[in-house]
Amino acid sequence: MGIIHKNLGNYDQAINNDKTVILYFYANWCPSCKAEQEEIFAAVEELESSDVVGFRVNYRDSEVDEFEENLAKDHGVTYQHTKVILQNGNRILKAPNSWKKEKYLEEIN
Repeated sequence: MGIIHKNLGNYDQAINNDKTVILYFYANWCPSCKAEQEEIFAAVEELESSDVVGFRVNYRDSEVDEFEENLAKDHGVTYQHTKVILQNGNRILKAPNSWKKEKYLEEIN
């Protein structure tokens, strides 16, 4: 079972432990983000591997902080509900379109 976090407190630990990291750039004002958040949570919880860690990253909303803004800049994120997948600290995928649970599982696996 993978893990999903709503805060980034364990981000560095996940990167340093060679986990597959999913960053989901979420805006609290965006209805598409709210709907897709449930899809990513369901996908990550369904995984058999504990080597996948997901993080919700606030993006251009009332909850965003400097660390989150820097993550967006580092990964060239320009739109909410963008997802970034990292392996060994390296970005292997960046996608701005909305996904369902099945697409998350396909891309993660």
